[in-house]
Amino acid sequence: MKQWIARHDTAVFLIVTYGISWPLWLASGALTRTPVRTPDLSWLVAPIGAFAPAFAGMAVGACVEPGGVQRALRLLGLIYAPAAALGLWIATRSFTSFVALDARPTWGMNALAAWILVWFSAGRNRLVLWPGQPADRVKTALWSTGCLLIPAALFLAAWEMTGGAAGGAAKIPALPVRDLTPLGVLAAFAMNLAYGGSLGEEPGWRGAWLPRLLRRHTPLAASLITSFWWALCHAPIDLSQGFGLPGVGGLVIRQIWTLPLAIIFTWVTLRAGGSLLPPMLLHTPINAIPISLSAGRRATSALWACFSGFSWWLSSWQPWPIPASGARLARAERFGGNFLTAG
Repeated sequence: MKQWIARHDTAVFLIVTYGISWPLWLASGALTRTPVRTPDLSWLVAPIGAFAPAFAGMAVGACVEPGGVQRALRLLGLIYAPAAALGLWIATRSFTSFVALDARPTWGMNALAAWILVWFSAGRNRLVLWPGQPADRVKTALWSTGCLLIPAALFLAAWEMTGGAAGGAAKIPALPVRDLTPLGVLAAFAMNLAYGGSLGEEPGWRGAWLPRLLRRHTPLAASLITSFWWALCHAPIDLSQGFGLPGVGGLVIRQIWTLPLAIIFTWVTLRAGGSLLPPMLLHTPINAIPISLSAGRRATSALWACFSGFSWWLSSWQPWPIPASGARLARAERFGGNFLTAG
């Protein structure tokens, strides 16, 4: 069985990811609700479904990686079980909205977010071991800081440049999680990190599947493969709620939106020596961008143009040979040439 899974790790990873997320989202009824959701049991199903890539990574890692069972059990017991328990506690307290959360659940989410960041700052807590050289703590900290601040700074700049404050929109619309106060922003970040996709997607797509893909493909090829399936995983959400456009148009916009991001996320993960902290901190502010709000669409489009231009620049460097497997990855991380297209 382990040998079969090792040969078909991509199929197993995708089957588990889609087999958990899509049924949960479709059966819960959460997808038919407005974006500003009441924190109840139906809401809780959505983030549990978003944990599916991480669960898929646990399944693959437990079967094919040395020590994978122990790492999967630690991650499940120390990260995902507390996140689910906190979500269940919030969902059963009859809050009318996320804005109405009082101090205890707010600080509980903040504490959970801090614990998540501490946990994933340790490279040994990956589901699949990184075959390249790990980055030192200073480098990881610098990449993490940049990944957290740069998307927000770019969006704010795009908001101003595209006249986001015109037409009666005096300020950026408040996130549906909390108001834009200092504590509200912190709580919104914690909610997005734990329940908005970062915690479920990054340990799966970048933490488990990407290193497996990089053993057989160039970083660019791995990014393109990840991009398609990562975007398609959101299909039930995009068909029910839209993504820039309603219906099938949302699926197309999702693929267009995800492609440059997948390339950048691969690049960030490589430069950070496989650490999951930078991609998780990059994912969280990007998720908070109000792409579905009409007031933010022009700024969001400008931000996507920045991402696209940067990803094109990355993938257009002159290629140079990189050996296979761990040696391929180790040399790619040194960036002596085009790490994305070298093969």
